Amino acid sequence: MSTRNRTPPLLEPYLRLPSEASQLLLTGVLDSSPQWLVTRLLRSAYTPSEETESPEEQDVSVILVSWLRDWEFWKSEARRGAGIDLARLAQQDKFVFVDGLTHLFPVATSNTAATPSPAAPSPTQRSLPVRNTPASPIPNRGGPLPSRGPVPSRGPPGSAPSQPQVAQPQQPTQPTSQLQSTQPINTTHLRDSSLASTYTTLSKTISDLLAKHPQRKIHLILDSPTLLLSTSASPSASALSSLLLSLRSLVSTTTLILESDTPFLSAALPDPSHLPTPLEAAHAAFVVQQAHISKWVLSLRPLDTGKARDVSGVIRVARGGAWDDDVEEEEEVKGQEKKELEALYFVQNDGGVKVFERGEASVG
Repeated sequence: MSTRNRTPPLLEPYLRLPSEASQLLLTGVLDSSPQWLVTRLLRSAYTPSEETESPEEQDVSVILVSWLRDWEFWKSEARRGAGIDLARLAQQDKFVFVDGLTHLFPVATSNTAATPSPAAPSPTQRSLPVRNTPASPIPNRGGPLPSRGPVPSRGPPGSAPSQPQVAQPQQPTQPTSQLQSTQPINTTHLRDSSLASTYTTLSKTISDLLAKHPQRKIHLILDSPTLLLSTSASPSASALSSLLLSLRSLVSTTTLILESDTPFLSAALPDPSHLPTPLEAAHAAFVVQQAHISKWVLSLRPLDTGKARDVSGVIRVARGGAWDDDVEEEEEVKGQEKKELEALYFVQNDGGVKVFERGEASVG
């Protein structure tokens, strides 16, 4: 594995697959996206570690559900940042992508709007033809000649009818077929934003994968499920939390990716001067709930002093509400020492990431 694609040493213990029935929470803001953390988590899921006791422990399938990013984004990010081929893993049933972006709100297209209406004939064109009446089969050559207009250019016989036969309606369907050909085999589309429909689609995807590989572990990654709060007429954090708990009961481990921008979390802080909207209150409540039931929380934010040439932001690793002292002591015996930390990170142009503590040199 090249240095560019490797996981930073400081984050290796945290970017391994969580323990059984646990959840990992990744949060980010607009200027500090946690997508590079997800690609390193995918690499650790498919790469055997030194602590792996048997091949069965590393036999895992990842189901990635993304509401804000499409398949092309994740495929390029995984190859560029972690050096893994998601298309090949999808053919092996080790990766399943659930697209919650492209088909959730389809745009209705009308064929009549694309068809140009026939242009009305000009006044000069109406006076050109001289109709023959039944009483006079011979054209009337007397009388004044009609005013002359532009005469269409003459061409060989059959050339004029060939112009309107251009296959214009087939052009919009060509990019669609090309887009479908780029989709992996294991791709499911969410076509309804309701929580009931989302659970039905995802539970069926999980059950179909378990039917093919009963002994394989399943790791579920949910990217920005808070979009479902925005599509609901009455957003409810408890309803979305119930959906996630139901999905967690069907898989082995879970990773959650949420937005923690100040406008989304301001409702969690008492402010008499600002009355939060129902969406703001639901989003803040949901993020706080998930932090309480997660084992570890990895948060990204920009530098407080602004942008820098060699620092992209700050990463903070904190224990979640589901952190257990007894389990952590057992993992430390196996060599997986984990502690809370705050470090700086730098995402390079080639996809490599360097993580270093404050006051130290930037190392990969």
